Amino acid sequence: MNILSTKSRLAFGQVSLLVSVLLTASLFGLMPDRTEAVRQGRAALAESIAANGSILITQEDVDRLEGILQLVVDRNADLLSAGLRMESGLRLVTIGDHEQHWRDDNSDYSSHTQVTVAIWEGEDKWGQVELRFTPLNDEGWIGFITGQQTQLLLFVALMSFIGFYLYLGKMLKQLDPSQAVPERVRSALDTMAEGLLVLDNKGQIMLANRAFATLLTTTPEALLGREVGAFPWSDIEGHPLAPGTHPWHVALNSGEAQKNERVRLTLPDGTRLTFMINCSPILGSGAKHVGVLVSFDDVTQLEEAEIELLKSKEEAVAANQAKSAFLANMSHEIRTPMNAILGFTELLKRGFGRDSVETRKHLEIIHSSGKHLLDLINDILDLSKVESGRFEIERVRFNPYLVIMDVVRVLGVRAHEKGIELKLKVPDDVPETIIGDPGRLRQIITNLVGNAVKFTERGMVTVTAHAKHVAGDMLQFHIDIADTGIGMNPEATGRIFEDFVQADASVTRKFGGTGLGLSISRKFARALDGDITVESQPGVGSVFRITLDAGSALEVTWVRPEQALAVVDSVMVQEHTNWAFPSARILVVDDGAENREFVKVVLEEYGLTIDEACNGRVGVEMATATDYDIILMDVQMPEMDGFTATRTLRDRGLQIPILALTANAMKGFEQELFEAGFSDYLTKPVDIDRFLAKLAQLLHAQSVGESSRKSVLPESLQHQTSQAEDSSPIVSKLGSTNPKFASVIARFVGRLDEQLHAMDAAYSNRDMDALAKLAHWLKGAGGTVGFDVLNKPAVELEAAAKGADLTAIERHLHHLHLLATRIALGDRGTPGPKAVEVASALKPVG
Repeated sequence: MNILSTKSRLAFGQVSLLVSVLLTASLFGLMPDRTEAVRQGRAALAESIAANGSILITQEDVDRLEGILQLVVDRNADLLSAGLRMESGLRLVTIGDHEQHWRDDNSDYSSHTQVTVAIWEGEDKWGQVELRFTPLNDEGWIGFITGQQTQLLLFVALMSFIGFYLYLGKMLKQLDPSQAVPERVRSALDTMAEGLLVLDNKGQIMLANRAFATLLTTTPEALLGREVGAFPWSDIEGHPLAPGTHPWHVALNSGEAQKNERVRLTLPDGTRLTFMINCSPILGSGAKHVGVLVSFDDVTQLEEAEIELLKSKEEAVAANQAKSAFLANMSHEIRTPMNAILGFTELLKRGFGRDSVETRKHLEIIHSSGKHLLDLINDILDLSKVESGRFEIERVRFNPYLVIMDVVRVLGVRAHEKGIELKLKVPDDVPETIIGDPGRLRQIITNLVGNAVKFTERGMVTVTAHAKHVAGDMLQFHIDIADTGIGMNPEATGRIFEDFVQADASVTRKFGGTGLGLSISRKFARALDGDITVESQPGVGSVFRITLDAGSALEVTWVRPEQALAVVDSVMVQEHTNWAFPSARILVVDDGAENREFVKVVLEEYGLTIDEACNGRVGVEMATATDYDIILMDVQMPEMDGFTATRTLRDRGLQIPILALTANAMKGFEQELFEAGFSDYLTKPVDIDRFLAKLAQLLHAQSVGESSRKSVLPESLQHQTSQAEDSSPIVSKLGSTNPKFASVIARFVGRLDEQLHAMDAAYSNRDMDALAKLAHWLKGAGGTVGFDVLNKPAVELEAAAKGADLTAIERHLHHLHLLATRIALGDRGTPGPKAVEVASALKPVG
């Protein structure tokens, strides 16, 4: 690309011609040479001194000759020094610092700086006069440049360039081919949106309109005379165009118009423009092509839109394929549990259960299949909430090990069924609590651990929790889920977090699944200012890492691994709570007959009276006419929904509790319920234990017994539960009919008093090691002799002693003393003598 204008190039050419003429004249001696004149003057001076010196030497008047030399040096500023040397080499006279300036080169030739002339005494050479002059020019390139002749040439070149440039500026305006175009035509060309060029047969620009010049951020005048092919043109693929392949060259060479040719031009700032080019040859005299007319249509934005459209189309096709695969998977996933539910329900309806054990087995299958269906629905709802931005994240302080262990306990059953090991590890010191959303964390861990168990045929799944400091005092919490399952290749690990995607189709066929879990889990993790990453190797296994922003490290207490896992040791088997409800009348308002029937069956088992209403309008009429203790109200119903019904009842002054039954689990929805007048709410499907506990709270029911169900409660919740201490006798599970067992039980009961007193003493002396050992003995001995009720408080006391938690120690010791008063020897609950003695000696601790 030419960077000089036409005027500049012409001016440089003319200056070059002028300088060449001057150099030629200098070569032939036609230019005055000051340097040569000075040289001749210096030589004449030296000859004059030598002539006078020869006369004075003949007269033996050396002093007068010295005076003449002194006078000459003083009068000539460019004469540095002078000397008189005899033929023998003896320097007889020196004027100035001649010894320093003079350079002996044993040569009889003179230069422009050192001149020697012989002095004669008669016919014999007496010696010579030596004159040292200043150099006429500096040595080397500096001397050449500062030389008078060079200075003259530079001055002439500069002044002539300025003159030629100004002169050519006026002349080129008269010769500008664009001036041959009438002004009205030129204005029309400049208003065109397309770029327009007229090129001569060499590809040089003869005319350019303003649109093309604007694209190149220049003016039309600056483009005149420039070679258009010198611009950085490339084809649509980005490859530079070879000389002669430009569309205008092809049009000139072939004599045929070139239409809709796409080329790209790279601007100096790196911007790439795409043009649609049309070229038409211009005929001159003799049917010869003398130029070409070229139009440039900027289609850069159109091309970008086409690329985006193509990309969107590809994404849409991929999304449709993924969703089609998802629907196929979902159809299979839904049909499998639905078949089980419908099939076993039909068996029970037909009375095919041979006995209660088989009937319960069928019910368990129906229940687990229903839970599986609910999980599928939750996956879809969670994805919808995440993509629409309607889900919320909590930021509360909680114990993460309780969440992790709860997941490990629940999924441990599935792992045990497959014959693999599922375990939790805490290798280093960790924070006791973290900041985050325990509900979302539970979903993430459940999904990842569930996948690990699903894809592991043999070996183990390990869940490891650890933490580290990042960015100063900030805390980052990590949970690693490692398995020895099928593993994945790098391509699969790059896709598994996309919606509706699994590692490959064979995974879907073999293991099932919807392909949503990992996608939702990662979105949840990122919403918690964290992420999920994976490392995997086919045939070896995978490691999924959950990384969470856990708040400030300055606000947490760090505990040892055994302390963090102490709460895990306190996990115990609890049972469904049975309630003794007072006499109460409850109104169930729901448009679903099966929902009303379900609630009725559950509550009538507890002696409660149930009335039913099929919609809000009927419910309002019944609640107005009859006194009820509680109203259970569905939210979405025909004729009158639950919101309207509840507002109507509140407006009429009804103050009894109204409990909402809703399938809407969105956070923020509860605010709408409370504003409508609801007292509280439960989500569908209804969890019976929570349902009964809520009613028991509202109706002030009493807890009367338990059945088998595992529950994991943090210690902080357990000790805050206001349950009245039972006073019924505690009997060993070993019984007392066998004399061997009876004696073992008696010895334990006899020693229990002694050990409790030792524990009190250790606590009073703050001997935590001794107290921990005593609690450890009770943990093992109590279970061995059949008093399992002592196990949990003993475990908690041991953990409290190891952590030096005095408040907890005091509470657990008090609990153990109370339990000791209920220890019985007989298998019917008759207190043994030692138990009576312990009871009488019981004193509160602390």
